[in-house]
Amino acid sequence: MTLQGADFPTLSSMGKSGRSATREFLFEVALDQFRSHGFLGTTHADIAAAAGIGRTTFYEYFSSTEDLLVQLVEAKLPEIVEEMVSGYPADLSPRDHLATLTIRMIEFVGTDHLGLILHTGMQRLSEEAQSRISAAHIGLTQSFGAVYRAGMESGDFSKLPTPLVGRLINEVIMAAGRTVMDSEDPKQQVHEIAESATRFLIAGLTVH
Repeated sequence: MTLQGADFPTLSSMGKSGRSATREFLFEVALDQFRSHGFLGTTHADIAAAAGIGRTTFYEYFSSTEDLLVQLVEAKLPEIVEEMVSGYPADLSPRDHLATLTIRMIEFVGTDHLGLILHTGMQRLSEEAQSRISAAHIGLTQSFGAVYRAGMESGDFSKLPTPLVGRLINEVIMAAGRTVMDSEDPKQQVHEIAESATRFLIAGLTVH
């Protein structure tokens, strides 16, 4: 589910690729710039220069760097979310289901560059941008909620207010993701950190 960087050709070398292909190209160039300079350290001029286009052409597709990020998330995140929430055995227990889902989410937040951007830059975005990004991963929110409710019904999880559980899960994921980001070798340490954080979360939710 990781979005990889690449060495990009200039837009002028691509020939007639259509508006959709150009937009995808600008997404990839922007991700590469975000990876190198951070979202907050990247301007629309940086992206335009890296893509080999003028600023006027950039504005034909996006009103700002924030708008580009939001459209990028709306285009890419639903597929990533679908990958995270699917493929579970039908007989998987709620505890194991929630544990696996949490680990996948921590890995995304801690090591995928789109996850890093959303974790570190989300609060700097406008309310409208935050709302659109939240809507793009609604499937993930619904999946966590469904698994927790199934665990309550089966007697595995304590009955707590659903908004509280949502916040607890989110805080554990974000704390673990930040720990992964700050580690010396995120890709090597992500599994240990994700599994430790998930054990902590499941133990807190489990009926004793």
